[in-house]
Amino acid sequence: MRAIDVHVHPSTRGLDIHACQYFRRDLADIPHTGSAFADYFIQQDVKALLIGWHPTTVKAGAPNSNDHVSELASKYPGAFAGVLASLDTTAPDLNAVARYAQVLARDPTVKGFKFHPPDQGFYPSDRRYYDIWETLQAGAKPVMFHVGFTVLGANTEGGGGIALDYGRPIHLDTMARDFPRMKIIAAHPGWPWEQELIGVVTHKKNVYVDTSGYLAEQLPEIFRKAIAGRLQDKALFGTDFPYVDLVQALNSFAKIGLRDSVKEKILVTNATTLFNL
Repeated sequence: MRAIDVHVHPSTRGLDIHACQYFRRDLADIPHTGSAFADYFIQQDVKALLIGWHPTTVKAGAPNSNDHVSELASKYPGAFAGVLASLDTTAPDLNAVARYAQVLARDPTVKGFKFHPPDQGFYPSDRRYYDIWETLQAGAKPVMFHVGFTVLGANTEGGGGIALDYGRPIHLDTMARDFPRMKIIAAHPGWPWEQELIGVVTHKKNVYVDTSGYLAEQLPEIFRKAIAGRLQDKALFGTDFPYVDLVQALNSFAKIGLRDSVKEKILVTNATTLFNL
């Protein structure tokens, strides 16, 4: 296996227009059927983890869901290693959300969970969500949180109502302290707070980070140095597909001068260990 991509959105459901514009992605280049989507990853010898979260900014087309990504993962196991399920942090009954999380955590197809604090409008360190975090910690599956800049609402009036502050990495620091047995993944390098993110990942043993949203040569220099050095055991390869192309991401990763042993960890070994694949 060439790599495990821990950050993949299904291209079979509605895509965010602003994200496609930001990454200059031509929709004609993106596989839209389940079989074409799976074949694309199989051809590259890459296994993907599929994210069940649906952006609020995508209004057209069928919404993405946990059921949809689970169906894809079950139907195409050669391409998809499992799913990162989503939970509704805006639900009026958060106790019901915690119970649903418990059900999902028992599903072998669910390898972890994914949240997008800026889009979902919440702080991970907010104690209102601690019953949910307790449930996820007990389920012993990794939990991913978007950090830093988001292309959702980018370059629109008021950012489409999305506030970047919810994605500050420091909020994960508090959470990691209060839930030390939870494996927390910071999605993306955290720009413009990449130094803050590196500090959190370095300080908290239970916090990891993925490389998604960037080609490797575009990663902030301080971030590249960190994953090549002290954070090499805590970094995970991710693309943010379909917004970042898998082939381009793999080619880019090969060009940044990482030692072979480090590349193997980031591309495969760290994810295999963390997600028990």
